Amino acid sequence: MFTLKILMRYIPDLNLKSFLMLAAILSSANAYSQAAISKEFLEGLDPSIRDQIESENEETDESELEELFRAEISVEKNKAILKSLRKKMDSLEEMMESDDGQLTLERFGDSFFSTIQSSFMPINIPNFSSNYVVDVGDTFSLLLTGKMTTEEVLEVQRDGFVSIPKIGKVNVAGKSLADATSAVESFIESTYIGVNSYLSLSKVRDVQILILGGIERPGIYTLSGGSNILGALNVSGGINKNGSYRKIELRRGGQTIETIDLYDVFVFGKYEISNTLRSGDTIFVHQSQMMIPVTGGANNPHIFEAVTGESAGDLIRYAGGFDDSFYGFNSIGVKRTTPTDDQTINVNLNQIEDFKLQPRDMIFVPFYNNEIKAIDQVTISGMVKRPGKYFISDGETLSNLIDRAGGYTQHAYVYGSALFREDAIIKEQLYAEVNYAETVNYIVSNIGKPNVSLNSSALELLVEELKSKNFTGRIVTNFNTSQIKEKPSLDVILQNNDSIVIPSLQKIVYMFGDFKMPSNVIYDSSFDIGDYIAAAGGLKESSYGEIIVIDPDGKTQIYTSKFFSRSRDISIYPGSIIYAPRDIGKLSGLVYAATVSPILSNLALSLASLNSIQN
Repeated sequence: MFTLKILMRYIPDLNLKSFLMLAAILSSANAYSQAAISKEFLEGLDPSIRDQIESENEETDESELEELFRAEISVEKNKAILKSLRKKMDSLEEMMESDDGQLTLERFGDSFFSTIQSSFMPINIPNFSSNYVVDVGDTFSLLLTGKMTTEEVLEVQRDGFVSIPKIGKVNVAGKSLADATSAVESFIESTYIGVNSYLSLSKVRDVQILILGGIERPGIYTLSGGSNILGALNVSGGINKNGSYRKIELRRGGQTIETIDLYDVFVFGKYEISNTLRSGDTIFVHQSQMMIPVTGGANNPHIFEAVTGESAGDLIRYAGGFDDSFYGFNSIGVKRTTPTDDQTINVNLNQIEDFKLQPRDMIFVPFYNNEIKAIDQVTISGMVKRPGKYFISDGETLSNLIDRAGGYTQHAYVYGSALFREDAIIKEQLYAEVNYAETVNYIVSNIGKPNVSLNSSALELLVEELKSKNFTGRIVTNFNTSQIKEKPSLDVILQNNDSIVIPSLQKIVYMFGDFKMPSNVIYDSSFDIGDYIAAAGGLKESSYGEIIVIDPDGKTQIYTSKFFSRSRDISIYPGSIIYAPRDIGKLSGLVYAATVSPILSNLALSLASLNSIQN
């Protein structure tokens, strides 16, 4: 293995991140040479990374990696291997940076040439304007009617003439398509009276041109005779990262006959490229000049190329001007970096046309976007005068909403009203999961201890008890508007998607749990809790000996058997729930029932509270 010191000797600018990436590549290659990467490992990777690993493993010569820094290997060979590794590292780094979730600016214009060319030979379809210049190799179709009826194919010969059988020759090379057509038709009409001629361009010549400079694939290209600079740049792959979009020359016969600024096309739509290409032409793309990023509140933020003398206002126009998020600001920021200093300059809007740009400048356009937030809404149903769905403002309270809904009707059971909230459901679920896990862990940790036995039926009963929860997210609060007005602290602030239920008065007391005859008992103001227990047949022997009473407003109390003698002190209301939890210890013969049963009692408490309001 080689050391960091050796790496730094051959790659002086190797930073820590690059070193770690290089070490990863080498270690991966070493591991791969010892044993093939498993199929399961590859299938677990991101598809793009998996494809790259597979292709690199196919193309990489592991023997080169094994030879790296061996004593018998020359320094030049080591440098060549490291150069290959550096390319792989750069590729991996680009992939990692492009997938880091951050927005990056692209150079303006690159996307125009991003299409993949299927061929360097364009389809030869003559569909040219009357300004097209005819030259050697172009082919015409000539149709004669009248006293002479015939159809001929005429090709422009090397001498620039087309030869019309039985009529003569006409010079057309160097003429526009309109002038060439007129010359042929006039010649025929003057030669043969009563003959009508129709001339059309059927096939254009091929031209060979040279494309050089800042281009992706410089070289000699064979194109259609009607091609222009833009089409030629497209088939050659477009401008490379160092090429200029602002200065592209068309040279003919050693002279520059046209200079193109593609920003005129891309930004302003001025497609006024007049010269078509001819054989022997050269297209030369100059190197790019100042690259200035424009970010923030612009319609089209990109990295733009500025030429000498251009201002911040020019680049703002290239970026499509300010967007709506810029509204309200009166200046832009220009970060100017020099070899000795960095500074940010605030440029007022009335000065941006005069602010000349320099290399390494960056333009920041301030912006502000409002957060798009849906209007909060709640639902109120039941015994109010205008039940339904209501939009609420920030800080709106329960009592205010009840007023907006017209207040309670005469049949409203205010004491039994309920508020249900979504985030309360989440908290209940989290509590239930923790409670379930703690209970199961307790049982598992006690299995096998002396005097402890747990049969399967008891386990099934325990799991059933733990999982029988129905989460509703009820919030216990005061619905008495008179009391709230006297004491505003009793009011509750509403949240989005709250659901409020105002039930009608139901004179029923609900009896659940380990009663001999569980049933719903008609409310009787003269009954105490003992009367209701007697109405349900009394407690079973398997009951835990505690009673849980849930008031209609959701408040809950637990009473042990010693309080039953003072049952007159326990208030029961219409809609109350009386729950008798089961003692799992008596059913299973567990010695540790005193520990498990209170847990189940708490679960029963939660279950009863969440079921206190139904429909």
